[in-house]
Amino acid sequence: THMNTPDIAALNIAYVPENMGIFSDLTVEENMLLAARKASRAQQMDADRLAWIYAMFPAVEKFWHHPAGKLSGGQKQMLAVARAMVEPRDLLIVDEPSKGLAPAIVQNMIDAFQKMKASGVSILLVEQNIHFAQQLGDSVAVMDNGRVIHAGSMAALSADPALQQSLLGLAL
Repeated sequence: THMNTPDIAALNIAYVPENMGIFSDLTVEENMLLAARKASRAQQMDADRLAWIYAMFPAVEKFWHHPAGKLSGGQKQMLAVARAMVEPRDLLIVDEPSKGLAPAIVQNMIDAFQKMKASGVSILLVEQNIHFAQQLGDSVAVMDNGRVIHAGSMAALSADPALQQSLLGLAL
């Protein structure tokens, strides 16, 4: 892109990569502070915003002073999303958030994303778990080898077993 860093930051877009981008040697608090551009100490972070995050991801609060490298995979994923949302965002881009997570953690992530959506955050989800995507998506684009082979509403895809079978090889 030809945009400079401040212009990109002003777009209010957050990205959670597939590898989560967690700094293992830093504490949960320090990981959060890295994303809080307006705070240099935890006490300067927006208390209401943190309360909102803690309500979605209790592990972030519980392990606040622990090294992030000691967290489970699900807790690291929660931290990655919480860190992305530590400041208000208009768009959250998330790559494979359910990958390798236990079913209970997957449901926790779905609940959190639904709360974010309800608060006005748009979510661009890259996800292979169609059941995860089905619970969050309004629109869907199915890709094969980097090409979009289908685009439409999630409701239409969910209601059409023949389309599911042809695109995904399964029925929802």
